[in-house]
Amino acid sequence: MSAIHLTVKHGRTLEEARQQLEHAVDEVRGRFALLVQRVEWSADRSGVTLSGTGFNVEMRVDAQDVHVTGDIPLLGQLLGGPLAAGLKRIVQHSFQKRLT
Repeated sequence: MSAIHLTVKHGRTLEEARQQLEHAVDEVRGRFALLVQRVEWSADRSGVTLSGTGFNVEMRVDAQDVHVTGDIPLLGQLLGGPLAAGLKRIVQHSFQKRLT
């Protein structure tokens, strides 16, 4: 079973973090289009659930952090590992503090 648990400080306002979350979800959907079958946003757009056959991942932002948790049990190591690694890379890249 593959699992993902990640928390990253975003260093942005909550509204900016919500916008970054949308960009990260768009990137995940683009990269894993064949796997992601459903995307369900919370009412305030601070959280989202991505799901497909064999996996469920929740992503949310709060005032300080972005949190990613999920289980990828049915995809196993063949697809679960790359999906978890790809999600981590996308979130870390999307939310890393940009130097100006």
